[in-house]
Amino acid sequence: MTIKQLSLALGAVVVGWSVPSFGQAVNLLSAQERAQGWQLLFDGKTLAGWHVSVPPPSAGRSGAAQPPQPGQVGTPKPCVAAQSLAPTVAGGSHWEIVDGVLTGCGEPTGYLTSDRSYKNFVLSIEFNCGEDTNSGVFVRSPQESGGYEVQIWRQQPAGYNTGAIVGTARTAREFTFKPNQWNRYQITADGDHLVVELNGETTLDIHDARFAEGHLRLQYQQFPIAFRNITIRSLP
Repeated sequence: MTIKQLSLALGAVVVGWSVPSFGQAVNLLSAQERAQGWQLLFDGKTLAGWHVSVPPPSAGRSGAAQPPQPGQVGTPKPCVAAQSLAPTVAGGSHWEIVDGVLTGCGEPTGYLTSDRSYKNFVLSIEFNCGEDTNSGVFVRSPQESGGYEVQIWRQQPAGYNTGAIVGTARTAREFTFKPNQWNRYQITADGDHLVVELNGETTLDIHDARFAEGHLRLQYQQFPIAFRNITIRSLP
């Protein structure tokens, strides 16, 4: 093998190591991850640890009610199961598990909320949706409303696009996820330090102290979207 061939081969190995891989261990933790303190929040079979919550009235940063945003609600995917796996509440959305994947389905819009509240942590979550899907992942959501919404939607009307935190910070440039493929958000909340990474690339690194602790919430706006591999690691 020539020096040039060896260099190319080593380069391919490095690239292979640096690219995030998805789906190799779906909804499972390795022994190393468990040793590092990661906890599995979705087992791919049940919705233990989660419950449906009703969307709060739309409000801006000041708390004043805002009119619905254009393109906010999509065409719902019919539910496969006869009943939602999560106990429903009046006005709440429907959630089900199909082949180890968590999805919102049918009408109305709404949220799936963690039973537990979290303060300082690293959250890792994979999502799969179309390029125009309106959805987000909320962290530190007190009283199951508000909190930091890490945006999935690529073109939010107010400019809080993919990788931004709605009402808190816009990204410095455009970031895109891979439509109809699995993508991963890693969200770090450590005191007032918030970091968002999309598929291994940092989209936001800011300081904000409005929300110190709260629930996790997955948003369903009737656009087909799937979640899996939801894990969390607590920080001191």
